[in-house]
Amino acid sequence: MTKLIRMLFLSLTLLLSSCSGQKVEKNTPVISKGDYNFTMYDSNNVKIAEGVFDIEKYEGEVISGKYNFTKVISEFEGYGNMRGGNFTGSINEKEKMLLVDTNPGQADRNVFFNLNIRKSPIEGTWYYTAFRKAAKYSRIKLTKK
Repeated sequence: MTKLIRMLFLSLTLLLSSCSGQKVEKNTPVISKGDYNFTMYDSNNVKIAEGVFDIEKYEGEVISGKYNFTKVISEFEGYGNMRGGNFTGSINEKEKMLLVDTNPGQADRNVFFNLNIRKSPIEGTWYYTAFRKAAKYSRIKLTKK
């Protein structure tokens, strides 16, 4: 009986020592405080504007900061309401998404960014919205400076 227990114990030890642990990657957002260059595209994927997006505050699921344009290639719908200034945003940790409001405090005629913060470069869509107008979505890309 002791011989059987020893054999079972030895077999179990060999089995457990041969198992390799799985490497678990932490799926954290790739966004942090600091400056990001951003590029906006129109619905035909043509570059229309470039700028700097500075995340000054990042606490929990809330971010805020300033942005400004460094180059406007072609004025676009919503540009008049988005000439630079402050922004606010909220992070959905579960979905790894960031929603940015480029004109906080103004509900009508506003530009929003929906950004996928799973990988770098950060990409997503931007859209202009107004109470009596359907939103149009176009591409945006952010890269850490």
